[in-house]
Amino acid sequence: MSISYIPRVTQLDSVQLDEQVEDLFKQLLFNATKFLEPGILQPILPELELLLRTWIFKYSLCNKKCTFGQEMLSLKYDTTNLSKSKLYWYYGYTIGLRYLKDRALYSLTSNIKVQSFCTKLETFQLIGDIFNFLRFIQTGKYPVLIDFILGLELTADKLAREDLTDLSWTRELLWHNLIELIGTVVSLVNLFGLKRKLSNTLKYVWWRKHVRSIGGEKSPTMTINTTCACCSNKPANKAADPEFECPKCYFNGNVITKFSIT
Repeated sequence: MSISYIPRVTQLDSVQLDEQVEDLFKQLLFNATKFLEPGILQPILPELELLLRTWIFKYSLCNKKCTFGQEMLSLKYDTTNLSKSKLYWYYGYTIGLRYLKDRALYSLTSNIKVQSFCTKLETFQLIGDIFNFLRFIQTGKYPVLIDFILGLELTADKLAREDLTDLSWTRELLWHNLIELIGTVVSLVNLFGLKRKLSNTLKYVWWRKHVRSIGGEKSPTMTINTTCACCSNKPANKAADPEFECPKCYFNGNVITKFSIT
């Protein structure tokens, strides 16, 4: 008889075990080829990782209907809902997309559009992982986003960790995964561009409020006696750069009526 309820920490452990198994195989591969000349494997590294992940997929999920990490904890996918088409989609999402991204990063390093697209794609994927993790904390199902998309549910005939009672350790593991996901997303965000856009927005809001409060409907006029509010000198910077902004009030003077001597 299969068990319907599987603790969240057991499901998270299976995900982390899968990552550790892949890292272990990579380490064995690198140790086996460490005596080769430097640079031989570097150009085909994405293909080597593709073959390695394909081998793991073939002898775990494809043959046994469960990953190596799930098998270690006596878990498996519900075979009644695991069709061959879903296996193809699972492979394409977890392995195929990852290979295309790695190959693009290796071969098209100088292509700014491709690099930007890969970064945005990875950001959206990580944001999806965060929302899925929040949903997983609430429902206790589908610890991985692709499981939720394909509707793959975990079952078990027995639990290898059914005596787990340390709730504080479980809570710490859940928070660790959430903080790690959020930290990864934040690291991919263009903080400098976001800061610039936010600063421009705040300056515009401040200027609009300032002009309405002190200027009314009267438009400012630049005369021969006009001086800079910062350095008290004539606005030479404005003459050299039409987009120059006052460092105090951020006004650029594009809409003022300039004074001319005839």
